[in-house]
This record gives sequence, C-alpha cells and structure tokens, in this order.
Amino acid sequence: MARAESVTVGNYKYSATDAQRTIANFTAIWQHHAHESSIPDGWLAGARGFLAEVASLGGIALPSLENVDTAFVATGDALVAKYAELVPQQVEALLAAMWRFFPTMRLLSVEHVGTVAHLHASKGLPKKPIDSATIGWKGVEGDVQSARAHHGRPWQALCIWSTDALEKLQTEGHPIAPGYAGENITVSGIPAEAFRPGAHFRIGDVRGFMTAYAIPCKQNKDWFTNGDFMRMSHERGDFSRIYAMVTKTGTIAVGDTFELFTDR
Repeated sequence: MARAESVTVGNYKYSATDAQRTIANFTAIWQHHAHESSIPDGWLAGARGFLAEVASLGGIALPSLENVDTAFVATGDALVAKYAELVPQQVEALLAAMWRFFPTMRLLSVEHVGTVAHLHASKGLPKKPIDSATIGWKGVEGDVQSARAHHGRPWQALCIWSTDALEKLQTEGHPIAPGYAGENITVSGIPAEAFRPGAHFRIGDVRGFMTAYAIPCKQNKDWFTNGDFMRMSHERGDFSRIYAMVTKTGTIAVGDTFELFTDR
C-alpha cells in the first residue's frame, strides 16, 4: 500500500506520513491559493485540466467541473478515500503534478523588494535568532519541528512572516516578537498582504515559492492577549505566516535582499 512507503519526487523526499498528509491537504491548499483571489477564466481552464490529470493519475472519477471549488473538494475527498489503494508510483505522480500546478497560480508581474530582517532556527518555541542560514530542500539546516503532525513536509520547508504583520499585532497589544511564532525568515519592507500562496521569492541564490498559509496552533497562545492565537489566521486579515517550498538551495543572511513576485 502507498501509505506504508516513502516516496521521492525530484529533490524532495516524503515519508509515508508526509505523502499521505500532503494528499489529504489537496483541497485546503487550493482553498488557500483561492482565498480572496479573483481567478481569471483562462486560469480556471488550467485548473480544470489539472483536476482531469489528477483524476486520471489517481484512478478516480472526474467530478463535474462546472464549479471548480466544488470539484476540488470532490477530488480531494476521492483521493483521501482511495489513498490506501494507490501504489507509490501513483503517489509520486500526484505530488509532482500538484507542485507543477500550484506555483503557476500567480503571474510574476509585480515585484516587491524587502530585506531579511530576522532569521530563526531551533527546536521548540520561540525559535532562536541566527545571523545566517543554509537553506536545503528540507528548509533551514538545524531547524527542528517539535511536533510533526502538521509540519515538516517539503512544501512546509520554510515558514516566512512579515514585520508588517508582526508590528500590527504588537500595536494591538499582543506580546509577540520575531521567532516566537516559529517563523524562519521575517521580512521587512514588504506589505503583509503581498505574502500569498503562489507567490515566488528569491534571496540571493535561494529560490522558492509560497505554498499555503500556516494554520495557527495553541503553542502560540502565550504570545497573544487572552490566548487569542487565531488572530494570526489568514481568515482574520493579513496576519498569517506562510509556508514555502525551496526550488534552489543556498546560504542567506540577515540583511539580504528579499524579492517577492506576487499577484497578477
């Protein structure tokens, strides 16, 4: 069964659990990309083509494509239901298809330029500040997630946040600071609303793209007044941290230029 085996897709190795949970997040990742976004008809046609590819690779029935949002939900549910029957080759093909498709959601037509204000890596929270970091396919070398249930997949290699969002939370009275929420890279000089799933970035030689909003967890409750850690949810404004996948490795440092290509 697929769930009993690890799989490798290009430079990325997924444990059996990582692969299963990535497929389980199929619909959520789409919803994060579509969140508060106006998607052109031409791009929706590409989304329908992607769903047809996924249905074929997974050996599931193709749902009605009239409503793309509904079709993603149906496809995701069908993949989860059939996952135990998939062979590793099918899982690899599905993962490869996902990460060919989702990075195409936003055209690289608008460039934001900011600065790496802070870097953090360690086990547990708050993460410890560091001056420089080696970025590999799994993220910052030396960084460790204490709990792997919702962290550590290749598409969660980096956790990025903006000082814009952080400072706005501080002005509301929340006792939060860089690294407290588990982010690896905190960026200054770019508005919080620019950090969206589908956006691409570069820091020197390092390249990557943003994959999904980071869902807040209760481990962050101490950094929020009245324990309101959900204040940094993407559902409550432009305060969310964001996960990113690495497409080119290298070394980065505090003070480096951070270039973000976002929105159409």
